Amino acid sequence: MGRRTKIIIIASIVVLALLFYSPQLVSQYWVMVLISCLIMVCLSYGFRLLFLTGRFTIGHIAFAGVGAYASALLVIKADIPVLNNPWTGLFFGALVAGIVALAIGYIILRVPGLMFAILTMAVVELVRYVLIMWDSLTGGPAGVLDIPSFSLPGYGSFGINQTPYLYLIIIIAVVTIAVMYRIERTRVGLSFYAMALNDRLARHVGMDTFKFRLICFAITGFFAGMVGAFLAHYWHYVSPQAFILMSVSVISALGIQVVAVAGGLLSPLGPIVGAFVLVLLSEGLREVREYAGIFFGGILLFVIFMLPGGLVTLPRVLINMPGNARNWPDTARRKWLDIRARFVPAS
Repeated sequence: MGRRTKIIIIASIVVLALLFYSPQLVSQYWVMVLISCLIMVCLSYGFRLLFLTGRFTIGHIAFAGVGAYASALLVIKADIPVLNNPWTGLFFGALVAGIVALAIGYIILRVPGLMFAILTMAVVELVRYVLIMWDSLTGGPAGVLDIPSFSLPGYGSFGINQTPYLYLIIIIAVVTIAVMYRIERTRVGLSFYAMALNDRLARHVGMDTFKFRLICFAITGFFAGMVGAFLAHYWHYVSPQAFILMSVSVISALGIQVVAVAGGLLSPLGPIVGAFVLVLLSEGLREVREYAGIFFGGILLFVIFMLPGGLVTLPRVLINMPGNARNWPDTARRKWLDIRARFVPAS
């Protein structure tokens, strides 16, 4: 085991210990904020994994919506005791979202580059309009209300207590990160990098690039659906307006991208750093929310021009600041050309 791996393991254990102990240190309000951070970690991690295959998606939030509605409708409408359990709904929502992602990906993943991103944006609107128009099943614009919360034998219903929800989303986040990080470190993950760098060459050496991207699309849709199912039972309601392209909340289609880009797309720690920084900043700017866009825009400009590797590289940049100050413009240009090449592959 290398030194870097040991540092990552120790740091992960410390962070997890702090998260599990945080309800004893902070108020329920800040526990709720930590839950929002971990939700964004899960969603932006899926965005990053698909980015590694050379595809830039705007529609990741749509699968969270599919998972949320699938879980809510199963639990409310099913008459079988095993099926109307929120824990069953959590996995059912993830499964349905994964299947929907597989079906949609089979159609749109054949389109390269920027056109794929535009199609995923259309997917968000398509899902939203289906949820609105299918009034008899989804409740239309009003959504689904009175969704039961999770419960455990001997503990009872989670109710409005934020602490058990925090523990549950920590488990979901750990599983999400572990699975996607492991995929990235396998031969499949190396294939992702190869496809992103040169799609045509990858096909010529025998890679089934479409199959790899489809599998990745389904996996990210599955975990996004699991997060959506969690949100349904955490919020106790779902509506089409909760899963849209833009929102005053950080949890939106564009918010997922901002978190991943600001944190650092090329580092496994990027989505984690971006989620915690931007969500905590969003809460800190609650009193001046009308100006929050200025701060977020400033962060993106700072990252683009000064930290092309994302906020995750800030400590290293600060350490090497005297020697690198003169070369920042050229370094940023080279870094962004490398990042751009990953989602605009040769075709």
